[in-house]
Amino acid sequence: MANPPATPMDTAPVHPEYPVRTKRLHLRPVRADDLEAVHAHRSLPEVALYLPHEPHTREVTAQTLERLIGGESLATPGDWLGLAVETEPGRVVGEVFLRRDDREPATGEVGFAFHPDVWGTGIATEAVTAALDIAFDSFGWHRVYGVCDVQNVASAALMRRIGMRHESVMRQNSYLKNAWCNDSQFAVLATEWRRTAPRSAEERAVDAVSATFFSAFSRSGGEPVSLAAARSVLAPDAVIERVDGDGRVERMGVEEFLASRHGLLNVAELTDFDEIEVSWTTVITAGRALRSSLCFRRGVRDGAPFTGWGRTTFQLGTGSGGWLVESATWTDEPDM
Repeated sequence: MANPPATPMDTAPVHPEYPVRTKRLHLRPVRADDLEAVHAHRSLPEVALYLPHEPHTREVTAQTLERLIGGESLATPGDWLGLAVETEPGRVVGEVFLRRDDREPATGEVGFAFHPDVWGTGIATEAVTAALDIAFDSFGWHRVYGVCDVQNVASAALMRRIGMRHESVMRQNSYLKNAWCNDSQFAVLATEWRRTAPRSAEERAVDAVSATFFSAFSRSGGEPVSLAAARSVLAPDAVIERVDGDGRVERMGVEEFLASRHGLLNVAELTDFDEIEVSWTTVITAGRALRSSLCFRRGVRDGAPFTGWGRTTFQLGTGSGGWLVESATWTDEPDM
């Protein structure tokens, strides 16, 4: 058998000419004089919420920049490159990070942090896309992955949006801020990066139905929950089934299901609750859709936080008003 080709990236990556320009942005390595701009977002609690550190002090931000500048060349596996994202020269609104994997130098990790002023503007998506262009086109990496807390739905949505594939949920994978965290991992290969198929209009419509259904069960600050949104995406004759750990099936119609959920969610001791689709697959054929999801639940009951996992399967059909859920089955998973 012939020997396999040598692994690429045995030496430091070849960097592009900076700044890398996109339609609205410039990306270039962070500098010491970015301290104030970078500290402006790293010091915010809402930015640090899902990062592995507390909001930065100015001293910690300066130390972080020093480490990033020292590893800018990615000469050593494990080093991080910090790319400042500018909307105009001198106005840094966030950072994208690329790390050369310390086990497989042809693989890299991507991370990002942005000031809330640009959340929801598409700037983060544009910047992370440009960073992956650098990773694949300039560095020649074979695979790039990203990891986020399962509760960080915004970061997960961004990675899905740019074409990264959800690969796994790593339960209690990292111990951060005095708690074990469940992490979602996304990845994309070089061979996939340039040919990511856009999601069809039908797939996006099914996404919207699922999002409407799950969001209907959210409760915040003890405010009462109305399940009108869930009713709006359920066919009138839909069948809902709950399968318990012993395989027993509880079958309900729409009104019975909604009444039971309304009673559970609106009790005084439950003040907060939501359910998040962490990963899912959607198959659409001839006007029918099957959606299978892994879901993460979190809430506060009697002042104590709780979490849980479940799997949900929807069968959907189309009518004059669009997609509707015709049947739903869910199973609670034991904690791990």
